[in-house]
Amino acid sequence: AFSVVSKLLSQRKLDLLDELVSAEVLQVLKEKISLLPDNHRDALAADIDAIMYTTEGDVRIYYDDDGRKFVSILMRFWYLNGANLPDEVPGETKVFQIVFGDESTKEKRHLLTANYEFQREFTEGAKPDWTITWIEHPRLLE
Repeated sequence: AFSVVSKLLSQRKLDLLDELVSAEVLQVLKEKISLLPDNHRDALAADIDAIMYTTEGDVRIYYDDDGRKFVSILMRFWYLNGANLPDEVPGETKVFQIVFGDESTKEKRHLLTANYEFQREFTEGAKPDWTITWIEHPRLLE
């Protein structure tokens, strides 16, 4: 899901995210994506083969006021991306770079991070669909 959504964000195909991302998050994304420079937008895309590491950041089970049961999982992703980003990005935070090949054919890639929160209702009879309720690409999508 992370790879699919990040690619759709990068391609500005936000209309295809209706069933995957909550309406509130989608509205915020529409505003942010329209303001991004092309190189930052390109850096959002995470090819599934370029995902280097994933870990859960937080797992919560909670009930709403009507007694419905929900599970929320915050996932953190580290992925390689070849977008043309400066060595230093806004906020003076260093972006890691990995160089493949020798000096004459080197290919520079950035090791980027993203945080996505997935939520699903587990109340009996509820549809078994996961929804993304938070998306963060630090220093790219702010």
